[in-house]
Amino acid sequence: MKTQVVSTSLGPVEVSLAGPVGGAVVLAFPGGHASAGTPLGSDLYTNLGFRVLAFSRPGYGRTRVGPLMAAEFVPAVAEVCDGLGISEAAATVGISFGGLQAVHVAVALGHLAPRLVLHSCAPSTLPYPDSRLEAAAGPLGFSPGTQRLTWRAIRAMTSSDRGLRLMMSTLSTLPVDSWWHTWTPADRASARATFAAMGSGSGFVTDLRQGAADRACYRHAVLRSVPCPTLVTASRHDRGVTFEHAKDFVHTVPRTHLFDTNAPSHFYWVGPGRLALSNAIHDFVVD
Repeated sequence: MKTQVVSTSLGPVEVSLAGPVGGAVVLAFPGGHASAGTPLGSDLYTNLGFRVLAFSRPGYGRTRVGPLMAAEFVPAVAEVCDGLGISEAAATVGISFGGLQAVHVAVALGHLAPRLVLHSCAPSTLPYPDSRLEAAAGPLGFSPGTQRLTWRAIRAMTSSDRGLRLMMSTLSTLPVDSWWHTWTPADRASARATFAAMGSGSGFVTDLRQGAADRACYRHAVLRSVPCPTLVTASRHDRGVTFEHAKDFVHTVPRTHLFDTNAPSHFYWVGPGRLALSNAIHDFVVD
């Protein structure tokens, strides 16, 4: 996906803008290991007639603003939108680890987030990663010094169907054999393209700090402050982010609707449940 860099007072911010000219804008904040150029299901929105303005969060892609936390990055989001002539948006969307950034935009920039959508997001008030092993391994495999080698290996592995199956098994609570046949060749190509465009930069280390257990009270206060209607989409089969986070968002964020995607993995936009998810997004954002 083609990206551009916008200058802000905090530093350069990388964004991509896709979708039909004249369509209402949706702001999107990709999750961990992803930048504005990583395909993460934005076509769910462009196919509905929206333009998607996706941001590379601090430490990802070509965004160079230092290790800013989500609240600290909000002024840069506002400056980017002003610079692109975007004075309002139909919704703000968070994906996985990008959910916290979307929440802060909804709290601070209401004109850009009359509706909030959280796709397979964490952390909630619960810490993330979900296990101590993941929390310990993350800084080792995805630190700025090691992440290039890690992603080189992942790209090589996922270039084959056998390797892609193995990688997807780490993102699903179901045996891969029970659902692999439901993925079309286009679905597999979509997942492969996502892995091919991933990278951790220095952003994942910052993400881990934001998901720490000692920031739970802070996250609770921010989530309770969300002023707009919120759609939470999640799957009980998602091994990347447990369903407990979705339930916690519903319990904490004031006006929330939960949609169970029933997706077989963390890649919520891939597979036979895509049409139902698209309909849920349409009903929430358009109607």
